[in-house]
Amino acid sequence: KAEEVKKEEAVAAVQKQEVAKEEAEIAVEQDADKSIEAPKAVTIISAPPEETDTAVNEMELVYFDYDKSAISPAFAEIIQKNYEWIAENPDVQIQLEGHCDERGTNEYNLALGERRAKAVFDHLVSLGANPSQFSMVSFGEERPAASGSNDVAWGKNRRVEFTRL
Repeated sequence: KAEEVKKEEAVAAVQKQEVAKEEAEIAVEQDADKSIEAPKAVTIISAPPEETDTAVNEMELVYFDYDKSAISPAFAEIIQKNYEWIAENPDVQIQLEGHCDERGTNEYNLALGERRAKAVFDHLVSLGANPSQFSMVSFGEERPAASGSNDVAWGKNRRVEFTRL
């Protein structure tokens, strides 16, 4: 009987190892699936990028509704944050670049892009920004931020960008 007990214990131990191995493989597969679905943040430590002459990296873009140049309350807050950076950097010259999606004529979109840049300019000046720090230009639909003829692409293309001169 002692030998039978030892055999049963050996079989049970082998089965237990097989179950543990299968559970480990399942856990690895689940972790792999999770990493595919939601990649974990990775911190890369490197030298800071060189500052370019054209990018004002500290400022966010302002986006607009279709065929509109009115600033929504959410983007008024972003303009406020951008203004704070501008106020701290009074020697920086900034070009406000108006952009549109592809819908509409080129002439219409150039005018709409200009109205958008002017709306951002007017809001910045109302906050106290020095008007001489800015210039404005419209690129209409000529410089899309996203390609495609769908709501997502169009939404990304209806914007005003801040570019250092």
